[in-house]
Amino acid sequence: MRKILIYLLLSMVIMTGCDNVKQAESISPPEVIRPAHASNFISKQDFYGLLTNRSAQVPQVKGRVISGVLPHHLVAGRMLVDFMEVLAKQQPGLVILIGPNHNNKGGKIVSGLNDWQTPTGIVSVDQEIINSLVSKGAVVRDEAVMAPEHSVGGLMSFIGHFLPEAKVVPIILHHDVSLAEIDHLLKALEPYLNKDTVLLASVDFSHYLTRQAAQLKDKETLQAMENFNYPALFQMGNDNLDSPASLSAAFRLVEQRGIKQFQVLDNTNSGILMKNEVMETTSYFTLVFTEE
Repeated sequence: MRKILIYLLLSMVIMTGCDNVKQAESISPPEVIRPAHASNFISKQDFYGLLTNRSAQVPQVKGRVISGVLPHHLVAGRMLVDFMEVLAKQQPGLVILIGPNHNNKGGKIVSGLNDWQTPTGIVSVDQEIINSLVSKGAVVRDEAVMAPEHSVGGLMSFIGHFLPEAKVVPIILHHDVSLAEIDHLLKALEPYLNKDTVLLASVDFSHYLTRQAAQLKDKETLQAMENFNYPALFQMGNDNLDSPASLSAAFRLVEQRGIKQFQVLDNTNSGILMKNEVMETTSYFTLVFTEE
């Protein structure tokens, strides 16, 4: 009888162990977005190389950055480093990162719940906020569309390095997203737009022109930005910028708060940076809106 009891006890232990193993196997690890197109992102070696290529002096910004505009073309790496050093002094806890959906796939306004793997570690998204945006119909979740998009993915290494405690809400926009749709998105984001949040528009400006032609187009775009001239911005194509809607999100947010001035931190183009007069260029602005 004693042998039978021991056998039954051993059987129960073994079965419990198997159940625990099955339960552990059923729990999936957190998903991490890995670049679908490695050329759109950056290697660890190249990223740390960019960190050594910074301006002698960090741009001086007075007040708290509410929103800003920065490029996603890594040729402008020095500008990205300078911009992120400005934000590093502030250390926002939440970054809402809005950029173009270059492939124009999926829904008109897309986000994703997956975290991002970078050379410096994992950058976490704020799943609670993204789920809220999905429930309000402000975005659709589409990991397959989000994963290869360099307008947000290319900046995650910089966010992870300079703002290691921040969470991110990545959002990408179709080319034909309207100003009304941007207003709807900002309304859905309103509960989260506090003093711990910064909204960044990831935008590259003039494309495929010579450096001198790009500079002329940048003057046109700058004038439209200074006047908050949304109709003019939304009529512009790649000669001026790649995502009027993304740009307008950064401007519309501060306009609703009565702020009508911004500080240009830098403006240049790849022809100038690469000392080439005839190459097809991309131009860049970094700018910030602040409040005291």
